Amino acid sequence: MRTFMKKNRIKKPIVYYMIYLGLLTYFEIILRFFTLNKSMDLLPFVFNLWYALLLTLISFSFKHTRIVFYSAVVMLTFIWGSQVYYYYFFDTFYIAYSFLRVNQVAASYYREIITLIQENLYILFLFYLPFVLLLFVRKNLAASKLSFKKIGIGLMVFTILYGATLLQITMRDKDDATYDAYVYHPEVIASVKTLGVLTSFTVDVTRLVRENMGLVNATRVPDVIDDDDDSDPGNPAAYNKLDIPFDELIKNTTNKTLIAMHEYFKSRTATRQNIKTGIYKDYNLILITAESFSHYAVRQDITPTLYKMVHQGIYIPNFYNPIWSVSTSDGEYVQFTSLIPKSGVWTLSESSVNDMGFVMGHQLKKLGYATYAFHNHLYTYYDRDKSHPNLGYTYMGVGNGLTDTNLWPQSDVTMMIETIPMFINKDKFHIYYMTVSGHPNYTWTGNMIASKNRPLVKDLPYSEYVQGYLATQIELDRALKYLLDELEKAGKLDKTLIVLSADHYPYYLKDDMFTELNNGQKIDTTFELYRSAVVIYNSKMKGETITKLVSSMDILPTISNLMGVKYESRLMMGSDIFSNQEPLIIFVDRSFITSVGRYNAKTKEFIYKKGVVPNTTYVDAMIKQVSAKFYYSQKFFENDYWKIISNSLKP
Repeated sequence: MRTFMKKNRIKKPIVYYMIYLGLLTYFEIILRFFTLNKSMDLLPFVFNLWYALLLTLISFSFKHTRIVFYSAVVMLTFIWGSQVYYYYFFDTFYIAYSFLRVNQVAASYYREIITLIQENLYILFLFYLPFVLLLFVRKNLAASKLSFKKIGIGLMVFTILYGATLLQITMRDKDDATYDAYVYHPEVIASVKTLGVLTSFTVDVTRLVRENMGLVNATRVPDVIDDDDDSDPGNPAAYNKLDIPFDELIKNTTNKTLIAMHEYFKSRTATRQNIKTGIYKDYNLILITAESFSHYAVRQDITPTLYKMVHQGIYIPNFYNPIWSVSTSDGEYVQFTSLIPKSGVWTLSESSVNDMGFVMGHQLKKLGYATYAFHNHLYTYYDRDKSHPNLGYTYMGVGNGLTDTNLWPQSDVTMMIETIPMFINKDKFHIYYMTVSGHPNYTWTGNMIASKNRPLVKDLPYSEYVQGYLATQIELDRALKYLLDELEKAGKLDKTLIVLSADHYPYYLKDDMFTELNNGQKIDTTFELYRSAVVIYNSKMKGETITKLVSSMDILPTISNLMGVKYESRLMMGSDIFSNQEPLIIFVDRSFITSVGRYNAKTKEFIYKKGVVPNTTYVDAMIKQVSAKFYYSQKFFENDYWKIISNSLKP
């Protein structure tokens, strides 16, 4: 290597170029090997040809070329390596928006990050190996700054080659995955897979800059496809809808986006009220988002309270809660709003400046309920200190009302003990809990809750890590028991409705661990990995199991219907579980499940249920319907649409 470089000093820019290209290729391969099922799409490697040229030009634009070069190598190593670790932690890649808030992740999860790195040191070794090797030849990499003319020519070549690649993408069919990933950037995993890490990040940054400058980001306007008709001309039952003057709204604006939105929401069919409508009117409501909860955690031997609630309440085992781009925060947003979060931002955080009057916190607050939200972790994490008050709650977390025990994770039981006295004597209350005891990782040394409850799981026939997961769910069970006991003591249990679901599946468990929990049977990682359960409980209920397909987006309309709250079902992307609406489960990559079958957006294959006659017209219509839900959810958020609707309803 040294001899080669000495003989080729005149061509040092070429040597730098080859090193950069080798690094980018190596990093992309390693990332794909560990995160994308070894997928080796061609386009990212084509882009890397041009990025290597750009990096070379940047290096030779400065007097101290070697310093710039090694700084760039460290930066590239960090970008690719951190993406892999982030994927291991959150089951997705981070976006530019999250990169700007990396301090929140580091401050809140430094213990897990350290453990994650320790458990996967080979990844750190593989990514930093090139940097270490390059240190040995650092003396041979000294070079002089290129002239302005040569830099200009190089940038011109880069622009032509990079532009030609982009032109080739934009000339593709609009349904092509590459075109969709570059122009519309719908989802980070698909974007990284199709475009590569750097191009995906570049597209994401460009979108953020455009939006901050007030420029409209390119989004595809889908055909307006109505949902399945839930109407029954022979039944005069009322519908879950408001008297929104859509025609007047259309008439009074020239904004094409708003006109399309008004037309879309007007065209949708509202769900009908049903036998469950209003049966819990004026009841207290406790909504619990349980960290990493899964149906696997419901066991009579170690989680008896969960077991009781499942068998004495309404149990919905076919509940899906897909991972969205921002993990738990997006999961909360979907549950709160029945809308799909916008890719590329922290939607719940950004919604803190919007009118959120349609969510349950505000709806019940208007009816005289005391409304509180609690989270037994850092109160500012994911900007909940901004979003949750805007959702209609008096919000408290660790740092603004709840005690910091300096243990990780903190106990859900402790949160119940500390918060229940704040609302138990109110006439009517609606409480939202976001728990944390179930948070990974699930080692005895890295998780206080797992260690605390280890004696109760150590004899179970599972690996230690699976035992650790179940041990954390025991804490949730104990918290629920304490909650039920306190409600009963206060005479409030019979008049309280409790709804429990997860923020996401326990993504820290590996495939073989799910096999353990699933009685030795492997689960489908495309769809079934995301299946969990919802529990709806009241002490006077009779046990009922609902086998209908349900997702997080269905929680808000379902609760609204049960509580007899007047709401607009046409503005929600989910539907009341108890309505006649056909089920539709939507995933972040636009895959979906219906009562007819499953569509895999990655393979563009629709797998029909056994006995169903294939119907391409149906599949095409469902793809358009899903596309419309993504598009109009984003526009709802971007245009503060509820404020427009709310103003139109005022006398």
